[in-house]
Parts: sequence; C-alpha cells; structure tokens
Amino acid sequence: MPTKTGLLLAKLAQLRPLNARSLTVYTNVFQSVFIKGLGILIGFLTIPLTLRYISVGDFGIWMTITFLTSWFSLVDVSFGNGLRNSLVLFFDTGDTHTARRYVSTLYCLSGMVALALAGTFLTIGQRLDWTRLLTIQSENPAQVNGIITYTLVGFSVQLLLKPITSILLADQKAALAGWILLGSNVITVAIIFFGDSYLDKSLLTIAHIYNLVPIGVLALVSVYLFARQYASIAPGFAHIDLSLSHELVTVGGKFFVLQLISVLVFTSGGLFISYFLGSGQVGPYSVANKYFSVITVLYGIIITPYWSAFTDAYVKRDSAWIDQTLRQLNRISAGMTVLAGFMLLAANTVFNLWIGSAISVPGSLSVWLTAYVTSFIFLSNYNSIINGTGQVNRLVKFSLVGVLLYVVLIVVLFRWFEAGPASVVIAGTAWNVTLLLVCRAEYRKLLNQMTPLNTRCPAPSPF
Repeated sequence: MPTKTGLLLAKLAQLRPLNARSLTVYTNVFQSVFIKGLGILIGFLTIPLTLRYISVGDFGIWMTITFLTSWFSLVDVSFGNGLRNSLVLFFDTGDTHTARRYVSTLYCLSGMVALALAGTFLTIGQRLDWTRLLTIQSENPAQVNGIITYTLVGFSVQLLLKPITSILLADQKAALAGWILLGSNVITVAIIFFGDSYLDKSLLTIAHIYNLVPIGVLALVSVYLFARQYASIAPGFAHIDLSLSHELVTVGGKFFVLQLISVLVFTSGGLFISYFLGSGQVGPYSVANKYFSVITVLYGIIITPYWSAFTDAYVKRDSAWIDQTLRQLNRISAGMTVLAGFMLLAANTVFNLWIGSAISVPGSLSVWLTAYVTSFIFLSNYNSIINGTGQVNRLVKFSLVGVLLYVVLIVVLFRWFEAGPASVVIAGTAWNVTLLLVCRAEYRKLLNQMTPLNTRCPAPSPF
C-alpha cells in the first residue's frame, strides 16, 4: 500500500496524477536518498582510511584487484536479472508456488556456478602470475597473487547469497536492497576505523575485511528475510525444478552478455590502465572516478526502482505511463548534467581537501569523466526501459560488435595518441553515446508496438 511518505513526495514535486506504481517508485526514491547519501559519504571515507593501512602503491594494487573481481560478480547479477522480470508477474498475481520454484532453481544454479568459479580460481591461482598479467609492481608478488585468488574465491561465495537482492528489486523494494549494501559498507568502515590500533596494517588485512564482511551481511539478511517476509518463496531442495534451467539460462544468458560487456566498458578502466601504464597509474583514476561517480550513484537512487516498474507497465500495456515517465527522467538527467558541471569546477579543490598531495589527478581526466557520467545517466533511462521489458535481442547483437570496436579504440588511445588514464574514459563516453542512440531507437519501436495505430507517434520527443 502506498505510504504517506510517497504521497507527500509526489505532491511536493507536483507530478502527474498518481497511481500505485508511481507511488511505489517515489517512495523507494525518497528512502534511497538517505541511504545513498550515507553511502557516498562512506565511499569517500574508505579511501583515506584505507591509505592508513597500506601505501599509495599498495592502494593502486588493491584498486586493480577490485576492478578485476567486479568482472566475475556479473554472473549472479545476470541470473538475477533473468528472474527479476518474471518475479514481477508472480508478485502481481500472488503465484507464490511458481515463484518458489524459480527462486529455488536460481539458488541451485548460482550455487553450481559459485562452486565452479571457486574451483577454477583455486586451480589457476596456483599457475597464473597475476602480477605479470596485470603489470602490477610489488615487492611481494607471491602475496599479491594469493590475495587476488582469495578475493576471487570470496566473490564466488557471494554469488550464492546475492539473489536476495534481485528478489527485493522485483518486489519493488529497491530501498531495502540499498539498506543491505549500506549496512555492509558501514560495518566495513567501522572495522577499518576502530581496528586502526590493533589490526595488522597490510594489504592482506584490507582483503580480509572487504571479502568477509559482505558475505556475513548477505548471509544474515537472507536467513532473516526468508524466515519472515519471504517465507512463502524461500528456496528449498524439494522446490528445485531443473526444467526451468533452460528458461533462466536463456533469459539470463542475454543479460549475461550485456552485463559482461557492461563490466568491460564501465568497470575495467583500472585493469586497462594497469596493463598499459602499470598499477601506479590506477590510483589517480580511482580517486577521480570515485568523485564523479557521485553523479551516477545519485542517479541510481532515481533510476533503480524504475526497472521493475517498467516491467509492470509493459505487462499491463501502459505505454502512456512509460512515455510520460521517460520524459520526466530525461528532465532530471538534464539537471544532473548541470550538477556534474559544478563538480568539475570544484574538482581540484575537493581533491586537495580530500586526499591532499598524496595522489595527483590530471585536469583532462576530470573533464572526460564529466562527459562520461553525463552520457551514462541519459543512457540509463532508455536502458532501464529496454531491460525492464526484456526486449534485449537487438541490444545484445549490437553490443557484441560494439565491444570489439571499444577495445580497438582503447588500444589506439593508449598506444598512438598516448592519452594516458583518460583513454578508458574517452572510449567509455563514446560507447555510452553510441549505445544511447541504439536504445532510443529501440524505445521508439517498442512504444509504437504498444500504442494503438490511430494514436502512434512516429518520433516521440525525449523531453
């Protein structure tokens, strides 16, 4: 049932006449403002606190490891996204029996993948020299190789626990999913801060904290929610239906491809920088990226609840709501672009107050990151609709070709133009703009398919 908070927020914003779907979205957005605000503050605190434990050189190594592990976290996200759209329908109809079969099968598949990945990482970790592969400069390469393997195994364990987040998002409880992440981050920072006087100050200590805390939080939250709020769809061996595997893998496979490419484009910048320039150049990029990611995090507050809302609207053929909502989101994106401009003007001042002279951030990197986050938030609007409706076939085909061109552009910028760390941001911005055009064309096609012939608009305005 819509909350008083959602009603108040919608009235204050003087938005269109409200329905239950819109009120749910606004309520999630309102609650997420506080959650993400604290998350941003904690994110900024983690860098100077981490630098109290490890050197600037080791910080660059840890950031490289973080970028690497983000590649493998996409597996659970892909399966979860495949289930997420289906669960919206189950929650609408109250079909908990079918939902429980899907949830149980999802956990089974996630567990098998987690075991396979953990076994693979443990095996290759004995043979592969990560430091040479990623051009990591370290006085103790054997320890770094061990930490990378340990961290990858830790992420594999998280794969078994993360589906609870997809269930919350499908139930249009994005704010609650945000609380889980915030709780994990708060505990992590608290351990780092209060453990300063008695914990060993080393890269291994940081790895222990960042690996074990999320696993513990996800495990406790999953047990609690399945014992109470989601007891009717709690996973169980008796409810595993492997005949659903084909559907989950097929639908999830499409999202897997998109997630794989997204990880390559959006989160692997540090890996490319480490490979071409060495891990010592990863620090400035990580600091600047953390600063400008405030824009994407803030916009994530707004856009995250819309995926499942768009799914609900698509199932109910409510094209008017989708079109009107997109116009509203594009206006908000324009306002966020102005905020990004102000952040660019204040960047050097903020960096000096934040980290002092420990890490120097080039001005060109800040300029390109401003362009990158601006293009990203506009892309998020259209991408949320395409993902929510599940009409991703064309997007998958284009992305498979486009990612090859992206990698070529990365190499050209590093090798021939010597653009430095900004190379990954320039290529990422070009990718965002191109994908935005593709998604917008798909949106027009989708809207025309949903709209009666006598009321179709051949080229709906984005604003």
